[in-house]
Amino acid sequence: MKKAGNNLPSKVSFLLLNWNGLSFTRKCLRSLLKTSYPNFEIVVVDNGSENDEATTLEKEFANKIKVVRNKINVGYAAGMNVAIKNSTGEYLMILNNDMEFEKNWLQPLVTMLQSNKMIAACQPKIKDLKAKGNFEYAAAAGGYIDILGYTFARGRIFSAVEKDTGQYDQPVRVSWAGVILVKRSVLKRTGLFDPLYFTYAEDVDLCYRISGQGYQIIYVPDSVVYHYGGGVMGKDMPRKMFFIHRNHLILILKNWELQTLLLLLIPRVMLDGISFIYYFVTGYRDISYAVVRSYLSLFTMIPAIIKSRKNAQKIIKKGNRSLIPLYKGSIVWEYFICRKKIFTEIMSSDDYEVNV
Repeated sequence: MKKAGNNLPSKVSFLLLNWNGLSFTRKCLRSLLKTSYPNFEIVVVDNGSENDEATTLEKEFANKIKVVRNKINVGYAAGMNVAIKNSTGEYLMILNNDMEFEKNWLQPLVTMLQSNKMIAACQPKIKDLKAKGNFEYAAAAGGYIDILGYTFARGRIFSAVEKDTGQYDQPVRVSWAGVILVKRSVLKRTGLFDPLYFTYAEDVDLCYRISGQGYQIIYVPDSVVYHYGGGVMGKDMPRKMFFIHRNHLILILKNWELQTLLLLLIPRVMLDGISFIYYFVTGYRDISYAVVRSYLSLFTMIPAIIKSRKNAQKIIKKGNRSLIPLYKGSIVWEYFICRKKIFTEIMSSDDYEVNV
């Protein structure tokens, strides 16, 4: 942990969770500690791991990191909130524990964050640790969301992942960031991650509230990080699909304007029904059952969703909705019916370019 001193730049808190992922977390921390930026701290929240992994991390990294223990796995959203509350940096870097970093990766993000008071957060270029010439699945070169609540990214539409040939090397405004550097002062206005999600889509939800306050979220191509992807949950696909289907429904139920929600909810449910049938007839019946479970879980959460919606609608300013980078069409239609597999076939980055 690099210590603060005179004339140091703004302090950055690196925040990550560990849940039965000791091998990934060790590699991540070793890489992170090589960061050239002179003023940072590392906070690791152990989310109820087995075999006392928190003690192992404390012993191996001694005074270089701060370890916070959760007795049980409270999920990514609530766990990251614990990390935020136990950090001291002016800027918060929300990370995954299955990542590696180039030495000078952080400075371009900090520079962007400081270039304009209306820039609240930014994301690096995220590449695949397993195939470094490719973008990584989750947020690639910046995330977007369509009107039905489906997420995609520059460099990744559903399962189609592009190679990085420099095609997304310009800064742009994005809807959401999978790996995000954010100003603490902004989170005091928007609130932290919503524990309602447990895991998956909590980052999209937070970014929507940030944009709803009139701030911008910027993709910064000069910063490059590498993500393994699915390091802990990757092998449990039914559980992953349960959260994805449930949480993206929570996302639109919570954040969309009422008239928009009433118009689009039935088409969204129909698409989930088609997904169920597809998984079932193609032999992925455990995943099709996960779709059903996601709806059963959703119904039990309605009172909590209504409460969360009331809070979100107070934060999201009506006049800012038109400024949020949102794809007004259906990415499902474009991908599966029109067979468009590349981001530039669907959206133009020119609409969201940033002058820096």
